[in-house]
Amino acid sequence: MTEEFSDSQLNQGVSFVSTESGHINPAQGYYQDVLATESQNAPITVWSFTPAIIAYGGNWTLGGPGGSGNSLLVYLADSSLYVGAISNSYGGEFWGFISDTPFTSVKLVGGSGLHQQNYQLDNMVYSFYCPYVLAGDLNGNCRLDVEDLAILAAAWLSSSGDPAWNPACDLAAPPDETVNLLDFSVLAGHWLLDCHADPSDPACLPGQ
Repeated sequence: MTEEFSDSQLNQGVSFVSTESGHINPAQGYYQDVLATESQNAPITVWSFTPAIIAYGGNWTLGGPGGSGNSLLVYLADSSLYVGAISNSYGGEFWGFISDTPFTSVKLVGGSGLHQQNYQLDNMVYSFYCPYVLAGDLNGNCRLDVEDLAILAAAWLSSSGDPAWNPACDLAAPPDETVNLLDFSVLAGHWLLDCHADPSDPACLPGQ
């Protein structure tokens, strides 16, 4: 999943808390914040996700008013486990990580030093953790909802080779290489099912 910060509304299940001035800047299409050093009991940014995720990242730009700063330190907020540091040399490059263990929040703090760290985050990406196989769950968050419908709609009536073609949307068995009402019926058949909340539903098949 990708959060592009093109408006003030975050993707479903995503939230943040900034103890400083962190906010979404829709005009520029990014999130921006300023963090002091960890040693100063500094401001932090915490990104939270429901359900849990197993990967997180984005395009980072560090610097801005007040100097280039000292880097950002990244932790799994669930356990305070240190993940790594984003260098103050980043100017729109990607930084991210994959975890063997699902987590629900990421904490960012300023690195050691005297300067504050101004930063922007664009195209924040994350992957949900879903221990089930659920037909029609196109975004992998273990539930069938409007986000899956939007993915299906983007590929509606497309066929293999078309620009809009998305093979994941060819849901009906056997696959016919066309996104049509047969595929919609798979999604609609268990509409609003949440395997995290109702894992005993027969449609929630144990994953590999």
